[in-house]
Amino acid sequence: MGCEDLRQITGRQETKLSEFRGGVLAIDATFWLQRYYHAVVTKQIPKDDRVVEGECDISQAFSLLVSLPDIFRHDITPVFFFDPMRRSRRRSKSDTTISYLQHAPNPSEPQKHFPFLQRATEVMLWHLDIPFSVAPLYAEADASVYVRGGYADAVVSNDYDTLLFGAPTTLRKPFGSPWETVEFESTLNRNDLTYRELLDVAILTGTDEIRGPYNRHIDEAMSLVKSAEDLDEFEQEYNEYLRAPSLNVNDPYPTFEELRMLYEYPVTNPHCNWPKPSGPSPDIPSLVKFLYKLGVRPELFSVLLDDIQDEI
Repeated sequence: MGCEDLRQITGRQETKLSEFRGGVLAIDATFWLQRYYHAVVTKQIPKDDRVVEGECDISQAFSLLVSLPDIFRHDITPVFFFDPMRRSRRRSKSDTTISYLQHAPNPSEPQKHFPFLQRATEVMLWHLDIPFSVAPLYAEADASVYVRGGYADAVVSNDYDTLLFGAPTTLRKPFGSPWETVEFESTLNRNDLTYRELLDVAILTGTDEIRGPYNRHIDEAMSLVKSAEDLDEFEQEYNEYLRAPSLNVNDPYPTFEELRMLYEYPVTNPHCNWPKPSGPSPDIPSLVKFLYKLGVRPELFSVLLDDIQDEI
């Protein structure tokens, strides 16, 4: 997760999940399920019960089941957004192809995801009648644009790049800390930055796509950007100091302009294909059959399903 330096300049406000009662949340599935995996699943469900047929780890399925009561308890309508299993090579709205992305690490690699069977989780959501979408590039990009379009009230993610994708409100849950919101407009206002300047500051400090020369020195990066008389000339000058995440000078890396296009006009699913927020009407018998075929012991999932039904 890049953009951690942005934490220093965001106007974070402590909040509670209950503050979004009756609302719609666009959920970064990786963050959400990983949170419950570490906080609940690994502590309450033995590893032997999380691995079926000796090799298939279904931890993500348990993470989904244990997380849903928290959502429904507050009358929240969730829409889950998943990263792709393979990156799309579709062109962005700006018609700019970023060749770097064709060489970038696959977003489903182990360091980003915990052990999972994503397809099984999607099937479970289908049986639960919970809308979801698989992004062509980044889940947080689709979720951010979804919120920008007014389809949801906030993005739920720990990634600060939702701010770079222009998400009006991001709902975060740092480890061991309360829920907090990060507001796009208030971040710009409190730092006297334009959207473009915010992107340039983030690029200088480093994102998931780039290693910037001012990592952990965001104040200096902000001062440089603000003092620039011409941002086009500034970006041209500092392009040579950017590096690919590998730091290998021979690896391709995007320019300031390409990165700005990536964030302002990200590759996302067409709006006409976006899931419609709706209250769930789950088909529990079908879900039970699916979980049984998946290899989950009935005594494990029956209690979890009862908790979900009690909150719907």
